[in-house]
Amino acid sequence: MHKLRNRLGPLRVLDAVHRSGGVGRAAELLHITPGAVSHQLRRLETELGVQLVHKDGRDIGFTTAGAELAVQAAQLFDQLESVLARASEAGANRRIRVKVIPSLAIKWLMPRLGSLYARHSDIDIEVATVARADDTDLHNADFVVRCGNGRWPGLRADLLFADELVLACAPSMAERLRAPEDVLRETLLKSMIAPDCWDRWLLSAGVAAGGETRFLPLANAVLCLQAAAEGLGIAVTQRAYIAQDFATGQLVQPLAHSALSGNGYYLVSDPVRAAVPPFSTFADWIVSVR
Repeated sequence: MHKLRNRLGPLRVLDAVHRSGGVGRAAELLHITPGAVSHQLRRLETELGVQLVHKDGRDIGFTTAGAELAVQAAQLFDQLESVLARASEAGANRRIRVKVIPSLAIKWLMPRLGSLYARHSDIDIEVATVARADDTDLHNADFVVRCGNGRWPGLRADLLFADELVLACAPSMAERLRAPEDVLRETLLKSMIAPDCWDRWLLSAGVAAGGETRFLPLANAVLCLQAAAEGLGIAVTQRAYIAQDFATGQLVQPLAHSALSGNGYYLVSDPVRAAVPPFSTFADWIVSVR
């Protein structure tokens, strides 16, 4: 470790010579003399026991070993600069960008944000919604919520809730539903963001939709739940979304059966970024209220 730290200075000089294209220009970038640049290069050669540069006219050129080392050092310094930039940005910026599907934002995240602001009033949350359930990359976001098994190489994933689909309907409609096949006689409210949810629930319950099954497509699960509360049909949605609706009695779960995929909904982030405040504060909070 100490040897590596002692070589960082000479490596930085090597990187500067490689990037700028010469000893004189590297000296200007580093605010040292050309003689000091040459001295650092000779020192690095001595410590490594390999020739890195050679005389090339009035300046120097790189040997094969020197060029390879310079390219690799440049990549490492770029990564380090990126880490430092993210840490610096985190210290200056308290705004956290979260990207989720609309139903999760409205039915799960928003009801919980009050407790975050009560503890950390200096943190701002910017919630962006996406039109498709699979639009969950980290582009322009600090965190996204993604459904899957939680194993995404190079990313941090914190479980929020299990992927469990249940039925929801108005209390008056529930009286007509005694078995899974009874739902086929009703209007099935279908979220266009997650159009396969009904197929999953019916398959898990051993029931198949036929040509006469009535589906009413709506934009997202929130609209499906609103329509269900108005008695327009049956919604299928994540259990995590409707705890409050079940508690108030606005909606009920007419059948006990639920469809578990074995996956879950995860808060996904860059592990380096998520390790520094305020991002670590947000991650710790959201896991604690899941």
